[in-house]
Amino acid sequence: MSVNSFHDHARRLLENVLDETPKADREQLLNAYADAFTQLHIVEAHRLLTEVIDDARTRLDARLSPDPVRQTIASVQTTMQDLWRSFWRD
Repeated sequence: MSVNSFHDHARRLLENVLDETPKADREQLLNAYADAFTQLHIVEAHRLLTEVIDDARTRLDARLSPDPVRQTIASVQTTMQDLWRSFWRD
């Protein structure tokens, strides 16, 4: 999920830092990678927020449906998703 994705990207950035350390100015290197980590955080936070908004929109659409069967399915699905997330939260 997002934690694993962020971890993988951060690891690649740190590998680059270790590879470039003897060749580059320390201050420039720190600034460049601080910017890269900031950008990585922005991308991952935006992706996570988009995922949450899409999930909320889907749940809301199902709950506002005039069909009672669809509303019941949405309630059960919401409960199951919440239980699943609480068990497997990183």
